[in-house]
Amino acid sequence: MLRKAFRALSWLAALGAAALGAIHGITQASTTSATASIAIAGALGAILIGSFAHRPPFVVSTTAAFAVAVIAASRIIEHRSTSSASPTVELLLLASQVGLVIGLLLIVRRRLLGQLTNVLTDGIIVGLGAWVLVWIFLIQPSLALTSNTPAITAIQSATLGVAMIVLFLLATLLFSNTAPSAPVAFLGLAVSLGLVGIILRSVIVRTDAHLSASTINASFLIAFALAGASFLHPNIRHINSGAISRSTAPLMTRLMTTTVSLIAPIIVLAITDPHDSTDRWVRTVSVIVLAAAVMLRVIQSVRLNATTQDTLVRNALTDSLTGLPNRILMLEHIEKAIHSSWKTSQRPTVLFIDVDRFKSINDSLGHSTGDAILTEVARRLTSAISPHATVARIAGDEFVVLDSTTESPTQSVVLAERILDALRDPMKGNAGDMFVTASIGVAYAVPNLRLSAEDLMQHADTAMYRAKSAGRNCIALFDDSMLENVTKRLDVETALYRALERNELRLVHQPIVDIDLGIVIGFEALMRWDRKDSGTVS
Repeated sequence: MLRKAFRALSWLAALGAAALGAIHGITQASTTSATASIAIAGALGAILIGSFAHRPPFVVSTTAAFAVAVIAASRIIEHRSTSSASPTVELLLLASQVGLVIGLLLIVRRRLLGQLTNVLTDGIIVGLGAWVLVWIFLIQPSLALTSNTPAITAIQSATLGVAMIVLFLLATLLFSNTAPSAPVAFLGLAVSLGLVGIILRSVIVRTDAHLSASTINASFLIAFALAGASFLHPNIRHINSGAISRSTAPLMTRLMTTTVSLIAPIIVLAITDPHDSTDRWVRTVSVIVLAAAVMLRVIQSVRLNATTQDTLVRNALTDSLTGLPNRILMLEHIEKAIHSSWKTSQRPTVLFIDVDRFKSINDSLGHSTGDAILTEVARRLTSAISPHATVARIAGDEFVVLDSTTESPTQSVVLAERILDALRDPMKGNAGDMFVTASIGVAYAVPNLRLSAEDLMQHADTAMYRAKSAGRNCIALFDDSMLENVTKRLDVETALYRALERNELRLVHQPIVDIDLGIVIGFEALMRWDRKDSGTVS
């Protein structure tokens, strides 16, 4: 109940602050000392209450309180100061941005969930693009102002430079695949509005733009309130831990933002000329670093695509549990072995292996034990065959072995016996030792007989079912009679399904006679199937 109350209070504070700040900026109302004091005290109080109630990471709460207090102090000092630029104000603003960099670094490092490199590169592109614009429109013009001392100009330039690092870290959080939470969104908006306020302040100080102080104050007031709202939300406790991944990565957002961050500086550099050698040097270095970041991102994308493609191909052709080839890949191996066999006297042999009574293991001991059994079977099969043979898992408890170097059916049977021997030793399980047997069907590619990979695997499968019917834990070598029997049985089953609708079934009664009495004491009901092409089946 308390969590719901804090959550509602957090959203109420955020919405109220947004409405109040918007009204303040639109009406161009001047910020009174009382209004500023209430906003600052409310933000710091909310951070303090949230820190005690929800126990967020100490560094995060300290950084937020420090940034709010320092920026608030700078605004109060600047409001009371008679000069346009005060060293104390500039140092406080610089300190606030440095503190934000430290706090955001800690959050970003814990929330990226293994996607650090790509996301950081996108953030660098956004930060560098913004840096070029800030240099051209804000920092470089400030160097020509004679009203500011070199120290103040240097501090102001450093503040904007560090602010671009803050922007870069914000972009990194935006581009990550972690699902955004309300506290992260509130803090992100608060930091963004703080950056807007600092940039608008620089525009007023360094250009002839007609912006009122109320516009700047509105952005800072909303930022303070959002910072407080973020700490009132219960989820602030988990802000510094790994977050849940989004169901869909923000690829379009990343693409659009990085594209704009790349194109905008290029257009500005193309239509503006450098003012002096320093301006030319900064532009050149910035463009070189930006181009290097873009090249690095392209390389990362190419590598990621190649890795993803390899992973998809591997997953499509291998079994996820055992790492063995699956049915598709095994059929390719068999097809290659058949095509290569005409050159030599060696012929491919396919063994179809089915673990006996595996369903009972799954039902009684659980699927985790069943998976462990399958993994051990795969290991023993791999160790039992020669290096040039291949093992595949094609279904739940079905394995296939391909040996392309056999020269006779006898060698094929010897290979199957070696596999049976490998499975005789007990397997370790949670319930103790377990003995696992297998039924093996053997199919040898007879010379001068055209067979496809599907045909050879089907023959081995048919032989395996013959081994099953013979009592399991044995070997059956395929011959044509097996296929004929299977075909005949399938034909009978298919015809029997349609026998009723064709009126081919009839009931006969056989009397039961008591020999001692010599009378009929009952009847035995028998079904007869009159097949049109096969006579009567009883």
